[in-house]
Amino acid sequence: MNQLHQSGRVASIFLFTLGFGLFLFTRRSEIVPTIPLAIIIAPVLVLRFSRTLPAARAIFYTLAGFILSMNISLWGLFDIRDQSLAIVFNVVRSTLLAVLYFLPYMIDRLVTPRFAANGFLSTLIFPAAVTGLFFLSSLEGPFDGTVAKTIYGYGPLMFQQLNSIVGLWGFIFIYSWLASILNHAWESGFEWRTTKWPASAFILLIALVALFGAFKMSPLAAPERETVRIAAVVLIPPDGKPVSMDEIFETKPVSPLAETLSRIGTATRTAAQNGARIVTFQEYAMTVDQTGEQGLRTEFQRIARENNILLSIAFAVFSDEGKGENKHLLIDETGAVRADYTKRYLLGFGDLGETGVFVKGPEVIQTVETRYGTIGLSICRDMNFPTYIRQAGRADVDIMLSPSYDFPKSTGPDYYQRAIENGFSLVRPTYNGISYAEDFNGRILASMDSDETTDGIMYAEVPTRGVRTVYTAIGDLLGWLSVLGTLGFVVTAILSKRGRSADQPS
Repeated sequence: MNQLHQSGRVASIFLFTLGFGLFLFTRRSEIVPTIPLAIIIAPVLVLRFSRTLPAARAIFYTLAGFILSMNISLWGLFDIRDQSLAIVFNVVRSTLLAVLYFLPYMIDRLVTPRFAANGFLSTLIFPAAVTGLFFLSSLEGPFDGTVAKTIYGYGPLMFQQLNSIVGLWGFIFIYSWLASILNHAWESGFEWRTTKWPASAFILLIALVALFGAFKMSPLAAPERETVRIAAVVLIPPDGKPVSMDEIFETKPVSPLAETLSRIGTATRTAAQNGARIVTFQEYAMTVDQTGEQGLRTEFQRIARENNILLSIAFAVFSDEGKGENKHLLIDETGAVRADYTKRYLLGFGDLGETGVFVKGPEVIQTVETRYGTIGLSICRDMNFPTYIRQAGRADVDIMLSPSYDFPKSTGPDYYQRAIENGFSLVRPTYNGISYAEDFNGRILASMDSDETTDGIMYAEVPTRGVRTVYTAIGDLLGWLSVLGTLGFVVTAILSKRGRSADQPS
Protein backbone atom coordinates (compact mmCIF):
# COMPACT_ATOMS: atom_id res chain seq x y z
CA MET A 1 0.00 0.00 0.00
CA ASN A 2 2.81 2.41 0.86
CA GLN A 3 4.51 1.60 -2.42
CA LEU A 4 1.29 2.32 -4.30
CA HIS A 5 0.84 5.59 -2.42
CA GLN A 6 4.41 6.59 -3.20
CA SER A 7 3.91 5.75 -6.88
CA GLY A 8 0.77 7.93 -7.00
CA ARG A 9 2.60 10.78 -5.32
CA VAL A 10 5.45 10.63 -7.82
CA ALA A 11 2.94 10.59 -10.70
CA SER A 12 1.17 13.66 -9.29
CA ILE A 13 4.45 15.55 -8.92
CA PHE A 14 5.39 14.62 -12.47
CA LEU A 15 2.03 15.79 -13.88
CA PHE A 16 2.18 19.04 -11.88
CA THR A 17 5.73 19.84 -12.96
CA LEU A 18 5.27 18.96 -16.63
CA GLY A 19 1.77 20.44 -16.95
CA PHE A 20 2.51 23.82 -15.41
CA GLY A 21 6.03 23.81 -16.86
CA LEU A 22 4.52 23.58 -20.35
CA PHE A 23 1.94 26.20 -19.43
CA LEU A 24 4.79 28.69 -19.05
CA PHE A 25 5.27 28.49 -22.82
CA THR A 26 1.66 29.41 -23.62
CA ARG A 27 2.01 33.04 -22.52
CA ARG A 28 3.46 36.03 -24.26
CA SER A 29 6.55 36.31 -22.08
CA GLU A 30 9.76 38.25 -21.72
CA ILE A 31 11.39 35.17 -20.16
CA VAL A 32 10.39 32.11 -22.22
CA PRO A 33 9.31 31.74 -25.86
CA THR A 34 5.72 31.05 -26.86
CA ILE A 35 5.10 27.50 -28.08
CA PRO A 36 1.54 27.26 -29.50
CA LEU A 37 1.47 23.46 -29.23
CA ALA A 38 1.83 23.79 -25.46
CA ILE A 39 -1.75 25.06 -25.16
CA ILE A 40 -2.92 21.67 -26.43
CA ILE A 41 -0.66 19.55 -24.22
CA ALA A 42 -0.57 21.55 -20.95
CA PRO A 43 -4.35 21.39 -20.21
CA VAL A 44 -4.31 17.61 -20.71
CA LEU A 45 -1.64 17.20 -18.03
CA VAL A 46 -3.03 19.81 -15.62
CA LEU A 47 -6.50 18.29 -15.91
CA ARG A 48 -5.05 14.83 -15.24
CA PHE A 49 -3.19 16.18 -12.21
CA SER A 50 -6.35 17.77 -10.83
CA ARG A 51 -8.41 14.61 -11.27
CA THR A 52 -5.91 12.30 -9.55
CA LEU A 53 -6.08 14.10 -6.19
CA PRO A 54 -8.86 14.51 -3.63
CA ALA A 55 -10.90 17.62 -4.36
CA ALA A 56 -9.54 19.95 -1.65
CA ARG A 57 -5.90 19.18 -2.43
CA ALA A 58 -6.52 19.30 -6.18
CA ILE A 59 -8.08 22.74 -5.93
CA PHE A 60 -5.32 24.12 -3.70
CA TYR A 61 -2.40 22.83 -5.76
CA THR A 62 -3.98 23.66 -9.11
CA LEU A 63 -4.57 27.26 -8.04
CA ALA A 64 -1.01 27.46 -6.70
CA GLY A 65 0.32 26.06 -9.98
CA PHE A 66 -1.45 28.66 -12.08
CA ILE A 67 -0.42 31.54 -9.83
CA LEU A 68 3.20 30.39 -9.90
CA SER A 69 3.42 29.72 -13.64
CA MET A 70 1.53 32.86 -14.64
CA ASN A 71 3.68 35.14 -12.50
CA ILE A 72 6.90 33.55 -13.74
CA SER A 73 6.02 33.66 -17.42
CA LEU A 74 4.60 37.20 -17.34
CA TRP A 75 7.24 38.68 -15.02
CA GLY A 76 8.17 42.19 -16.12
CA LEU A 77 5.88 42.17 -19.16
CA PHE A 78 4.61 45.67 -18.40
CA ASP A 79 7.69 47.83 -17.86
CA ILE A 80 6.37 50.88 -16.00
CA ARG A 81 8.91 53.57 -15.04
CA ASP A 82 7.97 53.36 -11.36
CA GLN A 83 9.53 49.98 -10.53
CA SER A 84 7.53 49.47 -7.34
CA LEU A 85 4.30 50.16 -9.18
CA ALA A 86 5.45 47.90 -12.03
CA ILE A 87 5.99 44.96 -9.66
CA VAL A 88 2.60 45.44 -7.99
CA PHE A 89 0.79 45.89 -11.31
CA ASN A 90 2.38 42.81 -12.92
CA VAL A 91 1.85 40.57 -9.88
CA VAL A 92 -1.79 41.62 -9.37
CA ARG A 93 -2.61 41.29 -13.07
CA SER A 94 -0.89 37.91 -13.39
CA THR A 95 -2.55 36.56 -10.25
CA LEU A 96 -6.01 37.63 -11.37
CA LEU A 97 -5.35 36.02 -14.72
CA ALA A 98 -4.21 32.85 -12.95
CA VAL A 99 -7.50 32.71 -11.04
CA LEU A 100 -9.42 33.04 -14.31
CA TYR A 101 -7.53 30.11 -15.81
CA PHE A 102 -7.92 28.07 -12.61
CA LEU A 103 -11.71 28.35 -12.25
CA PRO A 104 -12.63 25.92 -15.08
CA TYR A 105 -10.37 23.26 -13.52
CA MET A 106 -12.08 23.74 -10.17
CA ILE A 107 -15.49 23.37 -11.78
CA ASP A 108 -14.33 20.25 -13.63
CA ARG A 109 -12.90 18.71 -10.46
CA LEU A 110 -16.06 19.26 -8.43
CA VAL A 111 -18.68 18.58 -11.10
CA THR A 112 -17.33 15.91 -13.47
CA PRO A 113 -17.42 13.01 -10.94
CA ARG A 114 -21.18 13.54 -10.66
CA PHE A 115 -21.53 12.68 -14.35
CA ALA A 116 -19.27 9.63 -14.33
CA ALA A 117 -22.12 7.41 -15.54
CA ASN A 118 -22.42 9.43 -18.77
CA GLY A 119 -18.99 9.46 -20.39
CA PHE A 120 -19.92 11.62 -23.37
CA LEU A 121 -21.68 14.26 -21.29
CA SER A 122 -18.85 14.37 -18.76
CA THR A 123 -16.38 15.38 -21.48
CA LEU A 124 -18.38 18.56 -22.17
CA ILE A 125 -18.11 20.03 -18.67
CA PHE A 126 -14.53 21.29 -18.90
CA PRO A 127 -14.78 22.87 -22.40
CA ALA A 128 -18.08 24.52 -21.48
CA ALA A 129 -16.53 25.99 -18.32
CA VAL A 130 -13.38 27.25 -20.09
CA THR A 131 -15.31 28.75 -23.00
CA GLY A 132 -18.03 30.29 -20.83
CA LEU A 133 -15.69 31.91 -18.31
CA PHE A 134 -13.28 33.19 -20.96
CA PHE A 135 -16.19 34.62 -22.92
CA LEU A 136 -17.61 36.46 -19.89
CA SER A 137 -14.18 37.90 -19.10
CA SER A 138 -13.92 39.27 -22.65
CA LEU A 139 -16.95 41.53 -22.30
CA GLU A 140 -15.21 44.05 -20.03
CA GLY A 141 -12.58 44.08 -17.34
CA PRO A 142 -8.83 44.06 -16.78
CA PHE A 143 -7.81 41.30 -19.22
CA ASP A 144 -8.06 43.23 -22.50
CA GLY A 145 -10.98 41.28 -23.92
CA THR A 146 -9.50 38.37 -25.85
CA VAL A 147 -5.82 39.24 -25.57
CA ALA A 148 -5.20 36.77 -22.72
CA LYS A 149 -6.91 33.99 -24.67
CA THR A 150 -5.59 34.41 -28.21
CA ILE A 151 -3.08 31.61 -27.60
CA TYR A 152 -6.10 29.38 -28.30
CA GLY A 153 -6.35 30.95 -31.74
CA TYR A 154 -3.07 29.57 -33.07
CA GLY A 155 -3.31 27.01 -35.83
CA PRO A 156 -3.45 26.61 -39.62
CA LEU A 157 -5.30 29.45 -41.34
CA MET A 158 -7.68 26.91 -42.86
CA PHE A 159 -8.91 25.98 -39.39
CA GLN A 160 -9.03 29.64 -38.36
CA GLN A 161 -12.01 30.16 -40.66
CA LEU A 162 -14.13 28.69 -37.86
CA ASN A 163 -13.91 32.20 -36.37
CA SER A 164 -16.28 33.40 -39.10
CA ILE A 165 -19.02 31.19 -37.61
CA VAL A 166 -18.60 31.16 -33.82
CA GLY A 167 -15.67 33.49 -33.17
CA LEU A 168 -12.63 32.68 -31.03
CA TRP A 169 -14.84 30.65 -28.69
CA GLY A 170 -14.91 27.78 -31.18
CA PHE A 171 -11.18 27.19 -30.87
CA ILE A 172 -11.24 27.53 -27.09
CA PHE A 173 -14.02 24.93 -26.92
CA ILE A 174 -12.25 22.53 -29.32
CA TYR A 175 -8.87 22.64 -27.55
CA SER A 176 -10.53 22.24 -24.14
CA TRP A 177 -12.77 19.42 -25.35
CA LEU A 178 -9.71 17.56 -26.65
CA ALA A 179 -8.11 17.77 -23.20
CA SER A 180 -11.30 16.47 -21.61
CA ILE A 181 -11.68 13.60 -24.10
CA LEU A 182 -8.06 12.51 -23.63
CA ASN A 183 -8.53 12.51 -19.86
CA HIS A 184 -11.71 10.47 -20.22
CA ALA A 185 -9.79 7.97 -22.34
CA TRP A 186 -6.91 7.98 -19.82
CA GLU A 187 -9.28 7.16 -16.96
CA SER A 188 -10.80 4.25 -18.90
CA GLY A 189 -7.46 2.74 -19.87
CA PHE A 190 -7.83 4.04 -23.45
CA GLU A 191 -10.52 1.46 -24.22
CA TRP A 192 -12.17 2.34 -27.52
CA ARG A 193 -15.50 0.93 -26.36
CA THR A 194 -15.65 3.55 -23.62
CA THR A 195 -14.35 6.53 -25.56
CA LYS A 196 -15.66 5.90 -29.07
CA TRP A 197 -18.60 8.33 -28.93
CA PRO A 198 -16.83 11.49 -27.73
CA ALA A 199 -13.74 10.65 -29.83
CA SER A 200 -15.83 10.04 -32.95
CA ALA A 201 -17.77 13.25 -32.44
CA PHE A 202 -14.53 15.20 -32.03
CA ILE A 203 -12.97 13.70 -35.17
CA LEU A 204 -16.12 14.50 -37.17
CA LEU A 205 -16.08 18.08 -35.89
CA ILE A 206 -12.43 18.58 -36.89
CA ALA A 207 -13.15 17.16 -40.35
CA LEU A 208 -16.08 19.54 -40.84
CA VAL A 209 -14.01 22.52 -39.67
CA ALA A 210 -11.23 21.59 -42.12
CA LEU A 211 -13.65 21.18 -45.04
CA PHE A 212 -15.33 24.49 -44.29
CA GLY A 213 -12.01 26.29 -44.01
CA ALA A 214 -10.71 24.84 -47.26
CA PHE A 215 -13.88 25.90 -49.07
CA LYS A 216 -13.96 29.40 -47.56
CA MET A 217 -10.38 30.09 -48.62
CA SER A 218 -10.87 28.72 -52.13
CA PRO A 219 -11.44 30.97 -55.18
CA LEU A 220 -14.93 29.48 -55.42
CA ALA A 221 -16.00 31.11 -52.14
CA ALA A 222 -13.82 34.22 -52.37
CA PRO A 223 -13.04 35.18 -55.97
CA GLU A 224 -10.38 37.81 -56.62
CA ARG A 225 -11.49 41.32 -55.68
CA GLU A 226 -10.45 44.81 -56.67
CA THR A 227 -7.85 46.32 -54.35
CA VAL A 228 -6.79 49.72 -53.11
CA ARG A 229 -3.23 50.64 -52.20
CA ILE A 230 -3.04 51.65 -48.54
CA ALA A 231 -0.01 53.08 -46.77
CA ALA A 232 0.37 52.48 -43.04
CA VAL A 233 2.72 55.09 -41.54
CA VAL A 234 4.66 55.01 -38.28
CA LEU A 235 6.61 58.07 -37.15
CA ILE A 236 9.94 56.55 -36.16
CA PRO A 237 11.58 58.28 -33.15
CA PRO A 238 14.63 60.31 -34.29
CA ASP A 239 16.83 58.60 -31.70
CA GLY A 240 15.31 55.17 -32.36
CA LYS A 241 13.96 54.91 -28.81
CA PRO A 242 10.16 54.76 -28.56
CA VAL A 243 8.54 56.94 -25.93
CA SER A 244 7.02 54.78 -23.19
CA MET A 245 3.26 54.98 -22.92
CA ASP A 246 3.24 55.68 -19.19
CA GLU A 247 5.47 58.72 -19.82
CA ILE A 248 2.79 60.12 -22.12
CA PHE A 249 0.11 59.65 -19.50
CA GLU A 250 2.20 61.13 -16.69
CA THR A 251 3.70 64.17 -18.42
CA LYS A 252 1.13 64.83 -21.19
CA PRO A 253 3.79 66.00 -23.65
CA VAL A 254 2.63 68.14 -26.59
CA SER A 255 4.18 67.35 -29.98
CA PRO A 256 6.35 70.03 -31.60
CA LEU A 257 3.71 71.32 -34.01
CA ALA A 258 5.70 72.45 -37.05
CA GLU A 259 8.19 69.58 -36.95
CA THR A 260 5.57 66.82 -36.54
CA LEU A 261 3.22 68.27 -39.15
CA SER A 262 6.15 68.44 -41.54
CA ARG A 263 6.90 64.76 -40.96
CA ILE A 264 3.25 63.82 -41.44
CA GLY A 265 3.04 65.91 -44.60
CA THR A 266 6.24 64.44 -46.03
CA ALA A 267 5.19 60.84 -45.29
CA THR A 268 1.74 61.44 -46.80
CA ARG A 269 3.23 62.98 -49.93
CA THR A 270 5.69 60.07 -50.32
CA ALA A 271 2.90 57.52 -49.90
CA ALA A 272 0.67 59.30 -52.41
CA GLN A 273 3.51 59.51 -54.95
CA ASN A 274 3.93 55.74 -54.55
CA GLY A 275 0.29 55.10 -55.43
CA ALA A 276 -1.40 55.01 -52.03
CA ARG A 277 -5.02 56.17 -52.11
CA ILE A 278 -5.52 55.76 -48.35
CA VAL A 279 -2.86 56.81 -45.84
CA THR A 280 -3.29 55.80 -42.21
CA PHE A 281 -1.07 56.81 -39.28
CA GLN A 282 -0.25 55.22 -35.92
CA GLU A 283 -2.06 55.97 -32.68
CA TYR A 284 -0.77 59.18 -31.03
CA ALA A 285 0.68 60.44 -34.30
CA MET A 286 0.40 63.83 -32.58
CA THR A 287 -0.50 65.10 -29.14
CA VAL A 288 -1.93 68.58 -28.55
CA ASP A 289 -3.70 70.58 -25.89
CA GLN A 290 -7.28 71.74 -26.35
CA THR A 291 -6.31 75.15 -27.65
CA GLY A 292 -4.37 73.61 -30.52
CA GLU A 293 -6.93 71.00 -31.63
CA GLN A 294 -8.87 73.05 -34.17
CA GLY A 295 -5.75 74.34 -35.87
CA LEU A 296 -4.39 70.79 -36.06
CA ARG A 297 -7.58 69.54 -37.71
CA THR A 298 -7.29 72.30 -40.30
CA GLU A 299 -3.74 71.22 -41.09
CA PHE A 300 -4.80 67.58 -41.45
CA GLN A 301 -7.56 68.62 -43.84
CA ARG A 302 -5.04 70.56 -45.89
CA ILE A 303 -2.68 67.58 -46.11
CA ALA A 304 -5.48 65.27 -47.30
CA ARG A 305 -6.68 67.79 -49.88
CA GLU A 306 -3.23 68.64 -51.26
CA ASN A 307 -2.33 64.96 -51.70
CA ASN A 308 -5.75 63.89 -53.00
CA ILE A 309 -5.98 60.93 -50.60
CA LEU A 310 -8.15 59.58 -47.80
CA LEU A 311 -6.27 60.44 -44.63
CA SER A 312 -6.73 58.36 -41.48
CA ILE A 313 -4.99 60.17 -38.64
CA ALA A 314 -4.98 59.43 -34.90
CA PHE A 315 -4.05 62.06 -32.33
CA ALA A 316 -4.52 62.78 -28.64
CA VAL A 317 -5.97 65.91 -27.07
CA PHE A 318 -4.88 66.66 -23.50
CA SER A 319 -6.97 68.82 -21.20
CA ASP A 320 -5.71 71.03 -18.39
CA GLU A 321 -8.96 70.49 -16.53
CA GLY A 322 -10.69 67.15 -16.71
CA LYS A 323 -9.91 64.54 -19.32
CA GLY A 324 -9.02 64.78 -22.98
CA GLU A 325 -9.69 62.43 -25.90
CA ASN A 326 -7.86 59.82 -27.97
CA LYS A 327 -9.12 60.60 -31.49
CA HIS A 328 -9.14 59.06 -34.97
CA LEU A 329 -10.24 61.15 -37.96
CA LEU A 330 -11.00 60.07 -41.52
CA ILE A 331 -10.65 62.98 -43.97
CA ASP A 332 -11.52 62.64 -47.66
CA GLU A 333 -9.82 64.03 -50.76
CA THR A 334 -11.73 67.31 -50.54
CA GLY A 335 -10.57 67.93 -46.97
CA ALA A 336 -13.94 67.07 -45.42
CA VAL A 337 -13.92 65.22 -42.11
CA ARG A 338 -16.00 62.09 -42.81
CA ALA A 339 -15.63 60.43 -39.41
CA ASP A 340 -14.54 61.64 -35.98
CA TYR A 341 -14.02 58.66 -33.66
CA THR A 342 -13.04 58.60 -29.98
CA LYS A 343 -11.39 55.49 -28.57
CA ARG A 344 -13.80 53.38 -26.55
CA TYR A 345 -11.64 50.80 -24.75
CA LEU A 346 -8.89 52.71 -22.99
CA LEU A 347 -5.84 51.02 -21.50
CA GLY A 348 -5.78 51.28 -17.72
CA PHE A 349 -8.16 51.62 -14.79
CA GLY A 350 -9.00 54.49 -12.47
CA ASP A 351 -6.29 57.14 -12.58
CA LEU A 352 -3.70 54.70 -13.95
CA GLY A 353 -3.03 54.72 -17.70
CA GLU A 354 -5.26 56.13 -20.42
CA THR A 355 -8.35 56.13 -18.22
CA GLY A 356 -6.66 58.74 -16.03
CA VAL A 357 -6.23 61.25 -18.87
CA PHE A 358 -8.90 60.44 -21.50
CA VAL A 359 -12.66 60.00 -21.57
CA LYS A 360 -14.19 56.89 -23.09
CA GLY A 361 -15.82 57.32 -26.47
CA PRO A 362 -19.39 56.23 -27.20
CA GLU A 363 -19.87 52.51 -27.87
CA VAL A 364 -20.33 53.05 -31.59
CA ILE A 365 -18.04 52.00 -34.43
CA GLN A 366 -18.13 54.76 -37.05
CA THR A 367 -18.30 53.75 -40.71
CA VAL A 368 -17.92 55.72 -43.95
CA GLU A 369 -19.02 54.84 -47.50
CA THR A 370 -16.18 55.56 -49.94
CA ARG A 371 -15.18 54.66 -53.48
CA TYR A 372 -12.96 52.01 -51.87
CA GLY A 373 -15.76 50.31 -49.97
CA THR A 374 -17.13 50.87 -46.48
CA ILE A 375 -14.38 51.91 -44.07
CA GLY A 376 -14.61 51.46 -40.31
CA LEU A 377 -12.56 53.24 -37.63
CA SER A 378 -11.26 51.89 -34.33
CA ILE A 379 -8.15 52.39 -32.21
CA CYS A 380 -5.78 49.74 -30.85
CA ARG A 381 -7.35 48.05 -27.77
CA ASP A 382 -10.87 48.36 -29.24
CA MET A 383 -9.98 45.37 -31.41
CA ASN A 384 -9.69 43.13 -28.33
CA PHE A 385 -13.44 43.13 -27.78
CA PRO A 386 -15.30 40.97 -30.33
CA THR A 387 -18.80 41.98 -29.22
CA TYR A 388 -17.94 45.63 -29.77
CA ILE A 389 -16.19 45.14 -33.12
CA ARG A 390 -19.10 43.01 -34.40
CA GLN A 391 -20.86 46.31 -35.05
CA ALA A 392 -18.48 46.74 -37.99
CA GLY A 393 -19.37 43.34 -39.38
CA ARG A 394 -23.08 44.06 -39.10
CA ALA A 395 -22.50 47.38 -40.89
CA ASP A 396 -20.81 45.49 -43.76
CA VAL A 397 -17.46 47.19 -43.24
CA ASP A 398 -14.98 46.22 -45.97
CA ILE A 399 -11.80 47.77 -44.52
CA MET A 400 -11.07 48.43 -40.85
CA LEU A 401 -8.39 51.04 -40.04
CA SER A 402 -7.10 50.56 -36.50
CA PRO A 403 -3.99 52.60 -35.54
CA SER A 404 -2.11 51.35 -32.50
CA TYR A 405 0.59 52.17 -29.98
CA ASP A 406 1.70 48.85 -28.51
CA PHE A 407 2.71 48.48 -24.90
CA PRO A 408 4.64 46.26 -24.48
CA LYS A 409 6.07 45.90 -28.02
CA SER A 410 4.07 43.55 -30.22
CA THR A 411 5.87 40.64 -31.86
CA GLY A 412 3.39 39.74 -34.59
CA PRO A 413 -0.13 40.30 -35.98
CA ASP A 414 -2.57 40.08 -33.07
CA TYR A 415 -6.09 40.65 -34.33
CA TYR A 416 -6.59 38.39 -37.32
CA GLN A 417 -9.55 36.80 -35.48
CA ARG A 418 -11.54 40.05 -35.71
CA ALA A 419 -10.97 40.23 -39.48
CA ILE A 420 -12.09 36.63 -40.00
CA GLU A 421 -15.03 36.97 -37.62
CA ASN A 422 -16.43 40.04 -39.34
CA GLY A 423 -15.33 39.56 -42.94
CA PHE A 424 -13.35 42.80 -43.30
CA SER A 425 -9.72 43.48 -44.16
CA LEU A 426 -7.69 45.08 -41.38
CA VAL A 427 -4.89 47.65 -41.61
CA ARG A 428 -3.04 48.40 -38.36
CA PRO A 429 -0.19 50.95 -38.33
CA THR A 430 1.64 50.27 -35.08
CA TYR A 431 4.09 52.37 -33.10
CA ASN A 432 6.50 50.17 -31.11
CA GLY A 433 5.46 46.95 -32.79
CA ILE A 434 4.33 45.15 -35.92
CA SER A 435 2.27 47.06 -38.47
CA TYR A 436 0.33 44.81 -40.82
CA ALA A 437 -2.49 44.48 -43.32
CA GLU A 438 -4.57 41.33 -43.66
CA ASP A 439 -7.56 40.29 -45.70
CA PHE A 440 -10.92 38.94 -44.52
CA ASN A 441 -9.54 35.37 -44.38
CA GLY A 442 -6.62 36.38 -42.18
CA ARG A 443 -3.98 36.29 -44.92
CA ILE A 444 -1.17 38.72 -44.13
CA LEU A 445 -0.83 41.10 -47.09
CA ALA A 446 2.07 43.13 -45.70
CA SER A 447 3.88 43.67 -42.41
CA MET A 448 6.52 46.00 -40.97
CA ASP A 449 8.51 45.95 -37.73
CA SER A 450 8.90 49.45 -36.30
CA ASP A 451 12.46 48.59 -35.26
CA GLU A 452 13.46 47.46 -38.75
CA THR A 453 12.19 50.21 -41.04
CA THR A 454 13.89 53.39 -42.24
CA ASP A 455 10.98 55.44 -43.57
CA GLY A 456 8.20 53.92 -41.44
CA ILE A 457 5.87 53.34 -44.41
CA MET A 458 4.24 50.00 -45.23
CA TYR A 459 2.27 49.50 -48.44
CA ALA A 460 -0.45 46.92 -49.00
CA GLU A 461 -2.92 46.09 -51.76
CA VAL A 462 -6.13 45.64 -49.78
CA PRO A 463 -9.45 44.22 -51.12
CA THR A 464 -12.13 46.89 -51.43
CA ARG A 465 -14.90 44.39 -50.68
CA GLY A 466 -15.16 42.12 -47.70
CA VAL A 467 -17.34 39.06 -47.13
CA ARG A 468 -20.36 38.47 -44.96
CA THR A 469 -20.04 35.97 -42.12
CA VAL A 470 -22.28 33.87 -39.89
CA TYR A 471 -20.62 35.35 -36.81
CA THR A 472 -21.93 38.83 -37.60
CA ALA A 473 -25.46 37.37 -37.48
CA ILE A 474 -25.28 35.04 -34.46
CA GLY A 475 -22.47 36.75 -32.56
CA ASP A 476 -21.22 35.10 -29.38
CA LEU A 477 -23.91 32.42 -29.31
CA LEU A 478 -21.40 29.69 -28.46
CA GLY A 479 -20.07 31.80 -25.59
CA TRP A 480 -23.53 32.26 -24.10
CA LEU A 481 -24.44 28.59 -24.64
CA SER A 482 -21.26 27.63 -22.81
CA VAL A 483 -22.21 29.89 -19.90
CA LEU A 484 -25.69 28.33 -19.72
CA GLY A 485 -24.27 24.83 -20.13
CA THR A 486 -21.81 25.36 -17.27
CA LEU A 487 -24.58 26.65 -15.00
CA GLY A 488 -26.69 23.64 -15.95
CA PHE A 489 -23.89 21.21 -15.10
CA VAL A 490 -23.20 22.93 -11.77
CA VAL A 491 -26.87 23.04 -10.71
CA THR A 492 -27.41 19.43 -11.74
CA ALA A 493 -24.33 18.34 -9.78
CA ILE A 494 -25.55 20.18 -6.68
CA LEU A 495 -29.02 18.69 -6.88
CA SER A 496 -27.90 15.20 -7.80
CA LYS A 497 -27.13 12.68 -5.09
CA ARG A 498 -26.13 9.99 -7.55
CA GLY A 499 -22.70 9.17 -8.93
CA ARG A 500 -19.28 9.12 -7.42
CA SER A 501 -18.34 11.52 -4.63
CA ALA A 502 -16.66 14.66 -5.90
CA ASP A 503 -13.87 14.11 -3.38
CA GLN A 504 -12.87 10.82 -4.95
CA PRO A 505 -9.96 11.05 -7.38
CA SER A 506 -10.48 9.75 -10.90
